[in-house]
Amino acid sequence: MPSGTASPARLPGLTLARAEFSAPDARDRFLDTTGWGKGIVWVNGFCLGRYWSRPPQRTLYLPGPVLRPGTNELVVLELDGAPTACVRFVADADLGPTED
Repeated sequence: MPSGTASPARLPGLTLARAEFSAPDARDRFLDTTGWGKGIVWVNGFCLGRYWSRPPQRTLYLPGPVLRPGTNELVVLELDGAPTACVRFVADADLGPTED
């Protein structure tokens, strides 16, 4: 899953993708799955869970103890295909709309 200034490539369906990323510290984060299709994500061998482009949930919780300071491994099993192969972590959960 490329990063940088170049536009990320499309991720075809039924693909197992692997990437490494650096984490400055081991604190809780959320993996933003906006723009992804449907699949499963692992970080350092720990299954974060399933994702789907259909609402409501748009993030997966990544517990801090799963991360290692320095290099970490991300594995994505994409089943439907995604228009982008970009990975982004955010500070807060996005669980979709809530009822008032």
